[in-house]
Amino acid sequence: MALSLMLPTAGQAAADERLQAVMRRLEAGNAITLATLGGSITTGYAAQPPRERGWAALLARSLGPKVKLVNAGLSGTDSAAAVQRLQAQVLDAQPDLVIVEFGVNDQWLDPAVRGSSYEALLRRLLTARKPPAVVVLGLTQQGNQPRDATDLQLQLAAHYGLTALDFGRWMQARVDAGQDRWATLYDEPVHPNATGHQRIALALAETLRGASRATAVATPLPAPLHGRAHEFTRLLTGDTLKPYQSHGFARGGEVHPEWPGQQPGWATTADDAEARFLVFGAEVAVFHAESEHYRNLEARVDDGPWVTLRGHVPERQGYLGWHYSVVGRELEPTAHLLQLRVKRDSWAGSGRPASFLAVMSAGLYPKELRPSDFVREPTRSDVALIPADDARLRWVGRVGPGALPASKLMAWSGSELRARFTGRELSLAFSSAHWGTSHFSVEIDGRVHPLAVPGQSSAVWRLREPLADGTHTLRLVKRTEGSMAEASLLGLRLADGAELLAPPPARPLTLAFFGDSITAGACNGDVADDQYDDLYPHDGTRAYGAVTAQRLGANYIGIAVSGIGITATWHDLLMPDVWDRVAPRKDAAMAPPESPAPDIVLLNLGQNDHGFPASKGLAIATDFAPRYLAFVRQLRSRYPHARLVLLLGGMSAPQEQPALPRAVAQAVQTLRAQGDARVWSYRFEAFAWAHPRIDVHARMADELTRFLKEEVLK
Repeated sequence: MALSLMLPTAGQAAADERLQAVMRRLEAGNAITLATLGGSITTGYAAQPPRERGWAALLARSLGPKVKLVNAGLSGTDSAAAVQRLQAQVLDAQPDLVIVEFGVNDQWLDPAVRGSSYEALLRRLLTARKPPAVVVLGLTQQGNQPRDATDLQLQLAAHYGLTALDFGRWMQARVDAGQDRWATLYDEPVHPNATGHQRIALALAETLRGASRATAVATPLPAPLHGRAHEFTRLLTGDTLKPYQSHGFARGGEVHPEWPGQQPGWATTADDAEARFLVFGAEVAVFHAESEHYRNLEARVDDGPWVTLRGHVPERQGYLGWHYSVVGRELEPTAHLLQLRVKRDSWAGSGRPASFLAVMSAGLYPKELRPSDFVREPTRSDVALIPADDARLRWVGRVGPGALPASKLMAWSGSELRARFTGRELSLAFSSAHWGTSHFSVEIDGRVHPLAVPGQSSAVWRLREPLADGTHTLRLVKRTEGSMAEASLLGLRLADGAELLAPPPARPLTLAFFGDSITAGACNGDVADDQYDDLYPHDGTRAYGAVTAQRLGANYIGIAVSGIGITATWHDLLMPDVWDRVAPRKDAAMAPPESPAPDIVLLNLGQNDHGFPASKGLAIATDFAPRYLAFVRQLRSRYPHARLVLLLGGMSAPQEQPALPRAVAQAVQTLRAQGDARVWSYRFEAFAWAHPRIDVHARMADELTRFLKEEVLK
């Protein structure tokens, strides 16, 4: 009998050493747990009854009575869905041996995904707390074609030193020898019949017994070939899949019958149904059913392109399929907003259902593995920079003089540089004497490249990949709030022969926001609880004020500090101490008048005036109202021609402390009674008990944009 078997050799990983140990234990009469992970072929589809006559059950029986089988096959799923269920359905069972089968279903998986997702399965298995032996089962359809996914999986098996069975070639060798026929194994092109399952089990049994006689040498886990995005995933399903806005969708739709504990997703028959969700990751996909009876959906992440989710698949007659549809890829590995809606097509008005079951994300990297588009290089005195104070650079927000001549201090969140240049290269030189890491958005031609500038450093950050030829537009925006990090931009470096051009046109409107952690965007991208250890997800550019300014096509000035108030603070700063300085420090220089001057000045304070004393069992300061009014007068003195908007909300203080809305109302009444008609107040409906995430900020921006258009800018 011909057998295609990839055996471990010297220099390969320790995985097959584990396989040999498992087989020796089995031969000695000890019990082992075998887990099989795959799609419908692993479930035993087309063998009756499947769970008893499929290849997994046949193999387990052939290995002896001491084998406990955990069959984690799920029809219609691929390796991208498998990484989401690996822990609960495989690793929690602490298997000794895992056989992975996705050669057929991964053929239909997005080619840009299948390498990363399958490799992630192998790496997570090999690095588990109790690593099992792993065998790769490479299956194809009848006739050993197509092989794209299977060949990729076999290459990964070789890379990690894993035993693998190339069943297509094993079977083709039998056919060539006149021992078998492909037609005997299949009644249709995709799923092997009962005879086919017997052949797969036979080939695997020979593979396992052959591996026990091979020689293996342990070496460290090799570097990944397809990145590590799918090692770090997040699954939103059931109660965790909750829209922050929804119209026309309701709980329901088909549940995967083989997925243990699966709960309904969201379904609709309305033509205009849409829903929005808070999601996380560098890749976002929707897991949904396919049927001849369903309608199509479409989805997008943030402001990305709309992607069709094929729910209507006419060839799926009489049974459901399941598909992993990527909606957003190569995203920042942080928080995003996912929008789904029914696709307007020929099925409009049909009353047919559309549904989706889960949202699956990948690329939630830990801090130490977060990728960067920039290469750090040392500063060089012999390489000239375009200085940060060059007249062709347009600065927006409160930016002060930097630590070195011709540099610019970027302390406050939202501080922005706008420029236009030619050439295929861009480098940014920064210096920081602060302790914290400053996170920036470097937006080039609409694409954002995150940049982290460590504190107490001086370096040049070169964009790793060359740009296209032609003219480019740059926006450099500070994301991290000023109390957490400061950095000075020393200048820009372009390609040889490139030119810095006149800046983009000025925006006609300027908004200045004064506030606390809500306005700063603190914790707005945190996946779980509020945290301050890693400030990358704290993105001031996605706070409600910055989003409102973006929607109005306005400049944004953000003067906000976490924990700050007018009468109380979680640290040593009160807003009256620092509101008019170039950085949130008492020793910082006074800020010169902004140019252009703000058209609208918005104030959102009070959360900490209530929250800090309340945390100690104390009441809000009895003089909060007059001190609040005094600070509003300070704002009016600096901005005599601006419209003033006094805001409340985003967190729970206005609901918990009646003194806050009273103080705001009294301030408005007092100023108007004294002839200041250019003052308004607004209380947000959207709020969160902890720091609001970007979904709440988006709703706040919806409210505020509407209010400004209808009441303030009319």
